[in-house]
Amino acid sequence: MRRLPAGGLGIDRSRTLAFTWNGAPLAGFAGDTLASALLGAGVRVLGASVSAGRPRGIMSAGLEEATGFTQVHRPPVAEPLVRTTALPLQEGLSAHGRIVRGALVAARDTARFDRRYAHCDLLVVGGGPAGLAAALEGARAGARVIVAECAPRLGGALRREARAIDGAPAEAWLAAAERELEAAPEVTVLTGTTAVMPLDQNGMWLAQRVGAGLPGAARGTVPEQRLWQVRARAIVLATGALERPLVFPDNDRPGIMLAGAARHYLRQWALAPACGVLFTAHDDAYRTALAWHEAGVPVAAVIDLRPPGDGPLRAAVRAAGVRVLDGAQVVGTDADAEGALCAVRVRAGDGTLTLETDLLATSAGHDPNLHLHLHLGGASRYEARLGTAVPAAPLPGQWLAGAVTGGWTLAEALTQGATAARAALGRSGAVMAPATDDVGEDPPGLTWQVPAPDGDESRSFVDLHRDATVAGIRRAVDAGATHVEHVKRYTLVGTGVEQGRAAKVLAAALVAERAGHPASVVGTSGSRPPVEPIPFHLVAGRAQGARFDPVRTTALHAAHQALGAVFEPAGQWLRASRYPRPGETSDDTVRREVRAVRTGVGLADVSTLGKLDVRGPDAGWVLDQLYVTPLASLPEGKARYAVLCHLDGSVLDDGVVMRTGADRYFVTTSTGHAAAVGEWMEEWLQTEWPDRRCWVTLITEQFTTVAIAGPAARTLLARVAPGLAVDRDAFPFLAVRTATVAGIADAQVARVSFSGELAFEVSVPWHDGPALWGALLAEGATLGVTPYGLDALQVLRIEKGYLIVGQDTEALTTPHDAGLGWMVPARKAFVGRRSLERDALRARGRAQLVGFRSNDPQLVVPEGAALTRAPGAPPMPIDGHVSSSRYSPTLACALGLALVRDGRARLGEVLHAPLLDGRVASVTLVDPVHYDPEGARRDGADDR
Repeated sequence: MRRLPAGGLGIDRSRTLAFTWNGAPLAGFAGDTLASALLGAGVRVLGASVSAGRPRGIMSAGLEEATGFTQVHRPPVAEPLVRTTALPLQEGLSAHGRIVRGALVAARDTARFDRRYAHCDLLVVGGGPAGLAAALEGARAGARVIVAECAPRLGGALRREARAIDGAPAEAWLAAAERELEAAPEVTVLTGTTAVMPLDQNGMWLAQRVGAGLPGAARGTVPEQRLWQVRARAIVLATGALERPLVFPDNDRPGIMLAGAARHYLRQWALAPACGVLFTAHDDAYRTALAWHEAGVPVAAVIDLRPPGDGPLRAAVRAAGVRVLDGAQVVGTDADAEGALCAVRVRAGDGTLTLETDLLATSAGHDPNLHLHLHLGGASRYEARLGTAVPAAPLPGQWLAGAVTGGWTLAEALTQGATAARAALGRSGAVMAPATDDVGEDPPGLTWQVPAPDGDESRSFVDLHRDATVAGIRRAVDAGATHVEHVKRYTLVGTGVEQGRAAKVLAAALVAERAGHPASVVGTSGSRPPVEPIPFHLVAGRAQGARFDPVRTTALHAAHQALGAVFEPAGQWLRASRYPRPGETSDDTVRREVRAVRTGVGLADVSTLGKLDVRGPDAGWVLDQLYVTPLASLPEGKARYAVLCHLDGSVLDDGVVMRTGADRYFVTTSTGHAAAVGEWMEEWLQTEWPDRRCWVTLITEQFTTVAIAGPAARTLLARVAPGLAVDRDAFPFLAVRTATVAGIADAQVARVSFSGELAFEVSVPWHDGPALWGALLAEGATLGVTPYGLDALQVLRIEKGYLIVGQDTEALTTPHDAGLGWMVPARKAFVGRRSLERDALRARGRAQLVGFRSNDPQLVVPEGAALTRAPGAPPMPIDGHVSSSRYSPTLACALGLALVRDGRARLGEVLHAPLLDGRVASVTLVDPVHYDPEGARRDGADDR
């Protein structure tokens, strides 16, 4: 193709953009796509095909493109397998031909990727005539409208057609529509935006390219990609139709493209062949012949598979003096030294002729673009007249308009678009469609393939992206793969990044023909979202680096920083790991903090523990159904350790449940499971027990909670809460009280312990946390009070055999496996109860939680290390793994917890742990409770 000296509605010839292709410097115009810029620069061959190694070029101007892919380098952007027909040209773009295989780039991608969220009354997908008619109807109704169009400009098929609406050129109607939508305050028009994935409840992902290369972008603008997540009251799918190619020998050469694409390149980018040939089974190709003729481009011939017809388009082409060969076939093509098309061999009547040409434009008709409709489970039906599938019915909350319905005329598009929008918005009244210049067409021919004269169908390509041929499809069917999905996997038709968009209907027709089945029965192979490939960067958006996950800090974060704390993430929280003093190693710090809790008193910020307020007359009943532990019978002012199970009987979470009123419970969860437990409760309340009067509120961030632990904990609490009786009888284990603490009224104090020592957990309103912490440090100074972090807390809880769900349990761990079988009541009903009674969950060989001690007291076995009873050469049987492991300064040895097959039946057994440095550590299985198995220390000294 060549660039004509004039014309090109989509380009700005006053702005030249420099780019490189495979390292060679080239230039195009503002408004070009990379595909049009390459064609305008004389680049015909983009690369070699995936398996056959044959030259390939550009075969379309839009989403049908099967071979025109590139690896893009736009510093700082590096993106593989980008469709050249959808990529706006920009200054400095560097691209390399990549037909199928992309290449990973080691450099960090620092381009801008963003996410947007929007709600609207009407989402219109497609900015062609049907979509514009729908958007205009919505705008005039004052509705919130979002229009998503994959091309850089609105208009769709109107951009490639010389059509008339209401007696004036369609360009005038289009310009007026654009102005009206731009002026409408509630309308958002997103060009360069592809609807890539439909979501439930009328949601849609829209992938947008903004910045350089798009209309109105200033020179030097940094490109950006945005992922819009839109939720709409109603959706109008005006996604149009995709042109279908013809299959014939050597139909894959660069220089063979779709007829509609050739017309699009002419009108939008002033690109035309030196001499063109058309091969068609559909009247639409005649529009391309007329457009070329009017632009002064020689047309060697129109080769029509169908018998002679008298339709107005065919008559107009003949009247223009263009040669039309009815009932003829293209039976082969020739290539030049580069591998690009140079001639077409035609069989007409009893003879064969050769036509020299640099462009063969083909058309076998159109297929409605149903991907979004089908991805949500929408139904389709076979339309024999068109030889393709059309939608059977729209989905609830969605409407279809235009060519996606199988209606090809401009009048149908405009009428259906406006009608769909009216119905979607609940408006009544007839639609007054504008007058159009539609003309009648001869029926399309349903010829899918021209047989090779020599019988060799290995050069008749069905899927250009995957090099799938007619011969391959026939071989698949002959091997017994008569279902299109089996043929897809046998031949790889439709498995590329473009998912066989231009090949699926052809492949299905060839399967039906070979298998002797009706095309309506065979159907077409499916596709998966996203409709277009999108980079992972776009899905992540700005959630990279420090923005990857929200960082949550407690109200005491500044106080921890002032004490020199070292922090570590726990879930999304940043928790104090330890409080080092000058000259201490990390081990020194942890051992000091552990000793302080075991011998004196320590303070820990445990605000990150999940907290739920569960209240209502049926709150006790609901908790009783969800938790293994009986909770409806829990007295006010008391607490119980409770375990929550999945439906399959596995442990979901554990925590302490406190009854703070007749109809009110304060439920704690592990740090990482607060949201999951809240959602679990809501799911049961909303789906199974909607009539129960119970309300669940997540209140983790409403409270600061400080644990006071150690033999001197009672003394310290008495100093800051002088009005609270804290002796053992007045405040027993698992009691809950309300008192004034450090001058803070209505503080909640619970006698619970995660260290095995005498301990209290004090919860106050979030903003009062610093005052509570400061008072405890000040009043505890004479007691040697010591803040301790997560590292020391791990040592303390491992010494006592206290588990952490998710660390010391697996996906299938049951309460019995975790050593919590004593908590499972004999008769009480709860979620997961029936599963726990299955023999399989009590069978031998299950992984059980046990303790272990390292036989080398100083060797801490890494967490996650495999444990085996038979070390040696591989394959080594794995009998368990280490779940928690620390050095205990209290017991002067390395110890931990592990999940081991039949572990509790084998206490005293020695297991082995191969380490990464080649050593093999040995451990002895022991009871999980390493320290104070009688639990005497939890009540502290007898100071009654």
